[in-house]
Amino acid sequence: MAGNFDIIVAGGGHNGLTCGAYLAKAGLKVCVLERQDKVGGGVVTRELGEPGFLHDHCSTWHGLIQANPLIKNDELGLLSEYGLKYIYPNLQTSIVFPDGRAMKFYKDVDKTCESIAEFSQHDANSYRKFYEWAEKMLDMFTQGMFSPPPPFGAYAAMMDESDEGRELLRASMCSGMDICNEWFESDYTKIAMTRFVAEGMVSPQAKGTGLMLFVFIPLSHKYGGGVPVGGSGVLSDCLARLIEDYGGTVRTECPIESFKVSGDEVKGVVLQGGEEVDATKAIISNLNIKQMFPDMFPGASFPEGFIHKVKRLEHSEFTAFNSAWSLHEAPKYTIEGIEESMWVQISPGTIEDGLKVFDNYRYGIPESNSPVSICTTLWDKTRAPEGKHCLYFYHFAPYNLKDGGPAKWDEIGEDICRGMMEELRKITTNMGDDNIIGKPWYITPLEIERYNPAMVHGDICHIAYTLSQQSSSRPIAGYGQYRMPFKKLYLTGASTHPGAGVTGGGRAPAMAMMEDLEIDFEKVIP
Repeated sequence: MAGNFDIIVAGGGHNGLTCGAYLAKAGLKVCVLERQDKVGGGVVTRELGEPGFLHDHCSTWHGLIQANPLIKNDELGLLSEYGLKYIYPNLQTSIVFPDGRAMKFYKDVDKTCESIAEFSQHDANSYRKFYEWAEKMLDMFTQGMFSPPPPFGAYAAMMDESDEGRELLRASMCSGMDICNEWFESDYTKIAMTRFVAEGMVSPQAKGTGLMLFVFIPLSHKYGGGVPVGGSGVLSDCLARLIEDYGGTVRTECPIESFKVSGDEVKGVVLQGGEEVDATKAIISNLNIKQMFPDMFPGASFPEGFIHKVKRLEHSEFTAFNSAWSLHEAPKYTIEGIEESMWVQISPGTIEDGLKVFDNYRYGIPESNSPVSICTTLWDKTRAPEGKHCLYFYHFAPYNLKDGGPAKWDEIGEDICRGMMEELRKITTNMGDDNIIGKPWYITPLEIERYNPAMVHGDICHIAYTLSQQSSSRPIAGYGQYRMPFKKLYLTGASTHPGAGVTGGGRAPAMAMMEDLEIDFEKVIP
């Protein structure tokens, strides 16, 4: 197959597929190579456990991607031509506290403020003011998220030209907890806000997490989180079909062993088993930068200091523990009004207890008492047999356990899974064994790494979203615009800006590649 392709996409996660789809639409011959039997990486839907129940393997909430022109403007026709469809529940999130109350976050700002006012009128007023200010900046933020980021110096200089810009630059250097303390007074509100911040897999006390609230809050109300009909993996499937429709090739069960380098230029890849696949114009990798360098470039010479900079990249402070349960009935909650919530989060009652959890993760101590539950079949009936339901269950978790290291997960995984269900039973009336069909499926941080080697250390973010690893410094300053230290080699995925999550972030590196290939991006999209 050598020389048959213009572009190789190494790794078929949704970011690699997104990038490949834009390039295929630009008329380039694209080949996607994926190690699993199904494309999508963390954006995959499978029958996990019981036949007929379609569960999301990793991601389930499609939030940030709603602001991406990929979806917002339907640039590739995924919505209009390929059947991708989203449902947007009005009640997005319910944070359940030990006293039996819940703080509810709706797509509607007024209803959200009414719920917050049940805990603190001051915080309800502050939340509205925060939203109104942040919403004015949202378009600027999102435009920057889905385009190549400017160098940090240029970014700081631009932000320094106005008082609002200076305030936002300051916020980007604060922690999420700093921002919460400035705006809110109630522990309940702070717990809810810091929980949103922690979705970046970094403690909300870490500097650099403050800006997350300035994106998450306005985005949740302007666009809302989407439930993809048919499962999270439908997005990946649609992108793969598009690539093939434009003459590209999508190959599964093709693990990449190494990259072929000649001098200072990458020529292709070598698959496990020895097959070589070449590309004439470029290779875009969806792998983890720490997975790639230096091990996948045998005999290559790197710029001075580059490998040291890769090795010092930090992993996220914690990662995810996911489980899937097949049910006869959807959960019936004891707290009024949360049955229709897309996301139900069980939380502690004080900010002190909430922050101690993140300290535990740092020291390798797992928890099972604050799970998130999402019953996707409340909106999407296609995922289960008639009248039945799928439950997505999720918890933060450390990779390296205090007693026994990562290998300990093979011993305690089922206990954590069962412990999460015990917590859900405390706030429901029907989650006994008679409502559960078969055995639950679960994946520990160690199993995440085994399943997807790009998630080194089980890190679903590839590398931590810390102050030194954001924007044009993600993954490394000087390499933050997707161009790697060899000619014709580019990087996409969670290792790069805008980071992890279902973002469609492969759009930005596609723009960078088209610029280098002298293709007008604006003429490619409608």
